[in-house]
Amino acid sequence: MTELIKKLDPTGQFDVLKNSWQQIENALANEYEVNLDVAGIKNIVISGLGGSAISGDVFALWAKDELKVPLHVNRNYGVPNFTSEDTLVVLSSYSGTTEETLSAYQAAGERGAKRICLTTGGTLKEWADRDGITAVPLMPGFQPRYALYTSFFNILNLFAKLGLVKRDGELLNRIVTRIKAKGEEFSQPQNSAWSVAETVNGKLPIIYSAAGVTDSLGTRFKGQFNENGKTHAFHNVFPEMNHNEIIGWETYGQTNENWIVFEVLDPTIHPQIKKRFDIFNEILEQLEVPLVKIISNLPTYQERLFDMIYYPDWITYYRAIVWEKDPVEIDFIHMLKQRLQ
Repeated sequence: MTELIKKLDPTGQFDVLKNSWQQIENALANEYEVNLDVAGIKNIVISGLGGSAISGDVFALWAKDELKVPLHVNRNYGVPNFTSEDTLVVLSSYSGTTEETLSAYQAAGERGAKRICLTTGGTLKEWADRDGITAVPLMPGFQPRYALYTSFFNILNLFAKLGLVKRDGELLNRIVTRIKAKGEEFSQPQNSAWSVAETVNGKLPIIYSAAGVTDSLGTRFKGQFNENGKTHAFHNVFPEMNHNEIIGWETYGQTNENWIVFEVLDPTIHPQIKKRFDIFNEILEQLEVPLVKIISNLPTYQERLFDMIYYPDWITYYRAIVWEKDPVEIDFIHMLKQRLQ
């Protein structure tokens, strides 16, 4: 394992992943002034793509019992039609050059929305400085998908500064400690994440999560398989999946499919949805489809969220190594951006 990593990961993303806890500490210590009155806002938009958008998705789960207004994650050019002077729009682009997010910045300004940016620099930072908009500095030097921890915890820190959510220092310290310990565990030879990656090799990952509880984690997991693991993966959500996709399993095996199912679970899932998973798993057993459950036994929902993000991050990283691919390479994305210029 160690020799393969040295050969296939020349830019050292292994160490970036192992030290993800440093991004959290950096974000929580990030000091800046926010001169923005958000009293009376009616809705919130977090606008971004890829890893920047996932941070918004995860934050929506983290803060679902605290936020008093709707939060929408926008993955597109422009902003939703409901955006107005009563909307807080958070523009998140790690590079500061994401063209969809730059479009959203302009559109939000035209509608008089209250804007804040998160970025390491680029055009977004230049525009924010020009317009007197706060630009929260993210920890630089990472691939955007590996920067989830700086993006998310800077969003959390920002919303706490604005008085929209609470910041629990003890909880956050426990998350840092956990990520640090798990980084040590998953970086050892023949760890559990490596073993799962070996099981995945040659199979198509199908990921299922629970609406409003783990759905954002399933989206993250799918994207990490795509970018890190260099493989297709598919994600759907219970209970919606039970009303359509479940029927597709009736013909499994007739065209030589070779799939593996991941379920991202949590104790707070509705009892009927738990029952739906149990019944569906009987189908998987009959079809002899391998099943891996992603679940955490930590005491709080917020701790479990990051436990169930960090483990798949390692699984998908090792998926590339097992397949003898560079987990960092994203050549098709670079080609697409060049062609769009």
